[in-house]
Amino acid sequence: MSTTLLLIDELCTVVQEATGNLMLETENSNNLTAVQVIPGFLDDDSPKAGKPDSIPVPFVIVRLLSAEDGSQQSTAIVKIIATTYSRHGQGWRDALEVLERIRQTLLTNRTVAKKFRLEFPVKIEVPEERPWPYSVAWMTTAWTIAQPIMKIDYDKDWGGIYGEKY
Repeated sequence: MSTTLLLIDELCTVVQEATGNLMLETENSNNLTAVQVIPGFLDDDSPKAGKPDSIPVPFVIVRLLSAEDGSQQSTAIVKIIATTYSRHGQGWRDALEVLERIRQTLLTNRTVAKKFRLEFPVKIEVPEERPWPYSVAWMTTAWTIAQPIMKIDYDKDWGGIYGEKY
């Protein structure tokens, strides 16, 4: 499995642990439920018979935005999107509470799975408008990820590495 996919899967586990005991309002009357964590996108499969048309709110999406290789390190940018529901006028607080729990967990343990290191800045954004009764907020994070070790061709016919003799 690729490094970026491993990062997303590990972050989903961290997000689930950070928000596991948080019970939030749902679209179904007065029920409360735990936050569902979704890697990537809400639905990247083709529709199937018997499959619900929508994911129940509240949920968090953990999505890779980009990855970049530099000469010294590789970096992945991951967006963590919280979506909540509330008819009581303060639903935006729920979305921020979800992100704050995740933020606190990540800042307390900046290395995930002994492989990925959280870099600064960590940025939280809230849109100016919201599709009431839903609220959305997101956190953009940067992670140092592993680079493959470069293979060197030891061609003895050409005198070894970079034309040097052994």
